[in-house]
Amino acid sequence: MPRSEPSGYDTSEEFSKQHPETFARYLARRKWVFFVAYVGYVCAYLVRNNFKLTSETLRIENGWSLTQVGLVLTAFTITYGFGKFVMGVVVDRTSLRRTFSFALGLSAILCIGIGFIRSLPMLFGAMLLLGMIQGALAPASMTMIANWYPNKTRGSGIAIWNTSQNLGGAGLPLIVAGLAAWTGPGHVAYAFWVPGVIVFLVSALFWRIGGDRPEKEGFGTLDAIYGVAGTPQTQHASTDSYWRVVRVEVFTSKVILTLAAINATLYFLRFGILNWMPAFLGTEMGFSQAQYSMAFSSLEWIAIPGSFFFAWLSVKLPNRQSLVGCVGLAALAGLILFYMGNRSYALLLVTSGLMGMLVYGPQLIVNILTLNLVPLRAAGVAVGFVGLSGYLVGELSANLVMPVLAERFSWNAALAFLAATALVAGLLYLSLRTSEARTVQVVGDGVRDQ
Repeated sequence: MPRSEPSGYDTSEEFSKQHPETFARYLARRKWVFFVAYVGYVCAYLVRNNFKLTSETLRIENGWSLTQVGLVLTAFTITYGFGKFVMGVVVDRTSLRRTFSFALGLSAILCIGIGFIRSLPMLFGAMLLLGMIQGALAPASMTMIANWYPNKTRGSGIAIWNTSQNLGGAGLPLIVAGLAAWTGPGHVAYAFWVPGVIVFLVSALFWRIGGDRPEKEGFGTLDAIYGVAGTPQTQHASTDSYWRVVRVEVFTSKVILTLAAINATLYFLRFGILNWMPAFLGTEMGFSQAQYSMAFSSLEWIAIPGSFFFAWLSVKLPNRQSLVGCVGLAALAGLILFYMGNRSYALLLVTSGLMGMLVYGPQLIVNILTLNLVPLRAAGVAVGFVGLSGYLVGELSANLVMPVLAERFSWNAALAFLAATALVAGLLYLSLRTSEARTVQVVGDGVRDQ
């Protein structure tokens, strides 16, 4: 059934001329909503990886085996993947402000509680629950941005938001290291308690003044403000039920299934490189622990300015992100081939940083296209469905396939397989070009909204 035409104004210029004060308040409010989504997701990482960072200290203190620690870590990975999908449905059907702040606050409480736990079964259960609750945060924060930013600037908003995971992921180790230096080695629980308390206070603030959908706050929908340049022009009627939209536009959509396959491939690339850096660079290539640790850090930190570069590209090419992803992955394939034969430490740092940019950049394009190619009514479940494939297929495959290829053949074979995988993902991106050009319309977007 064809989608009904959006009501309201044809362009944001018309809306702003008729309602200048409302439009100004809308733009100001949008900045605050973005702040909540960004800072909130930084905080999500401050109460996510605390056990991972302290696991070796806790293992030695409590006499646990590596396998037991691995099982606890796996508990989070499994429920986080499913949680993004299940909680995506919840996000679509509830208040964004309440769902986001509640999930953030509950994550903080769980983090504080884990600081008291020394029983492995209880830790396993707590990490299962933490993964499920944390699964709501990415769909909720991305859906906030999707509902406030029109087609032309939605991609740049998501691209900049994507750096929040790098900032949070890099910030927590600094906090944990600082607390260890301040309190001493026998007070590892502070690594859970202090971030947990901070994040809980932030969640309480966001509960009161966080952002919801613009129509819930009296501004009207993006279609009403921007016309066809407001939201994805997908083929569904406004009277269709939520579950029909989900079935047609997510579960049976070739576009979303393709994005899920791309996301799984990108997670395979990301963790296929990151998780096996110590084994490849240390044992195979002869770099020291300090050297491959710096390469690991370079990959993560360069991803932040790299994401801003992709944000700039999303502004310049708002409906050509599939082409950007294709080119980025082709470049990544070439870098992987160079990486596997390089023995220069200086070039290793440069190559690792560029690989980080070309892994996280195309990965954020998955988020952009997911929100650009589905109705906003189903944004949360689409984000969750695509994210599920990344964790349950991509990350788990990287942990299983890479060592098998390296042991049975060689590290060169394993890395060559990664390069070939990057090229396949690039071709999958290219297959979305027609759908993107048809769905993401940017004509008539107002100058005042830049």
